[in-house]
Amino acid sequence: IFDQCTRTIVKQVDEIKWLVNEFSNFARMPQVKKKPGSLVSMAEDTLILYREAHKHINFSLSCRDDIPELSFDPVQIKRVLINLLDNAVTVLSGGGEIRITFRVNQEDRTVAMGVADNGPGIKEKIKLRLFEPYFSTKKSGTGLGLAIANTIITEHNGTIRVIDNRPSGSVFIVELPMDS
Repeated sequence: IFDQCTRTIVKQVDEIKWLVNEFSNFARMPQVKKKPGSLVSMAEDTLILYREAHKHINFSLSCRDDIPELSFDPVQIKRVLINLLDNAVTVLSGGGEIRITFRVNQEDRTVAMGVADNGPGIKEKIKLRLFEPYFSTKKSGTGLGLAIANTIITEHNGTIRVIDNRPSGSVFIVELPMDS
């Protein structure tokens, strides 16, 4: 019983540390440190871990166009991708599919990265609040993940939005400028 209590206390302390860290990160976002790199390579590297950890989910990555190198902060953009993947994995506890897609929009001079799942989707009234700080639909959520993602993307002069996936699920679309 003593060991069980000790494990529970350690777990609770870790959760509190994580919460404090999340709040601190939101209040004091690190400065953007852009450098040229490949969004596609960053996504491929990230997917390696997710494929291994979530074998009940089918992960795929595809590029509709030749994706140019961009100037971006790899640590922060990876953090955005991890947040989007974590959210998608959460709604697919029974299995499903997560697709990462890339395309170039020559007209807007942007590269779009989509993270799509075939989960239950997001209600319209919730979509309106998704990027607000402290808004969460999860019991254990802080409501900071998507708010932080939105801040990171905005600091990269980009946009992030969510649309419905057909026939089910959601697609989060991150658009980053090619010229920055």
